[in-house]
Amino acid sequence: MLLLAAALAACSTARRRDAPEGPLSLLHYRDPATAQYFDAAYRSGNLYLDFRPALVVDAIVQDRAYRRLYVDTLHQQFLLPEDEVAKLQAEQEQEFETQVSILLFLYEGTNTPTQIARPDAAWRLLLRDDDGQLQAPLALTRIKPESQTYQYIDKYFQGLDRWSQVYRADFPKLSKERLGQPIGQHPFELIITGIKGTVTLKWEDPRLFYALKGGAR
Repeated sequence: MLLLAAALAACSTARRRDAPEGPLSLLHYRDPATAQYFDAAYRSGNLYLDFRPALVVDAIVQDRAYRRLYVDTLHQQFLLPEDEVAKLQAEQEQEFETQVSILLFLYEGTNTPTQIARPDAAWRLLLRDDDGQLQAPLALTRIKPESQTYQYIDKYFQGLDRWSQVYRADFPKLSKERLGQPIGQHPFELIITGIKGTVTLKWEDPRLFYALKGGAR
């Protein structure tokens, strides 16, 4: 038991098929179907110091599949007319083509909410893209519990509470298909780093982040 605890100290883990899963995360799937759907887009990781969590991170990429299901959910629940649904779909496609949007669920191991969006925050957020370039977020927005986005996630996951803070991070992205550029060979990596250490979440397949021919993802 002591060996296990020592191995967990000052380390971070990410939800991957080829690496151990972190012992602590904020979110839990509500059902197996949810797990299957979010398998490609969802990652979790954590940082331990002195056997206590210093940072717990869950992240969900707002990929094409996420955005389509989101619009479908709004369509069904609010009985939206077809022209409004078409407008929402167009907006989501435009966002997906020009930016990487990731939902973050953060907890620092205390009853004090995380304030990562503040200029003097203890953590810095970066994205390493498929070309190996480091990007700072264009925007980092707090997602409030009363918002549609928060309630949509709560529909599929359990574990949100008053101590975990939810943010949406938007990073710049090239429309590679329109520009005729190939997708890079590197995985996408979300990096949350500070004086206490670093948590890195990795998405191995960069195609998740791009609109491909034939409508994939």
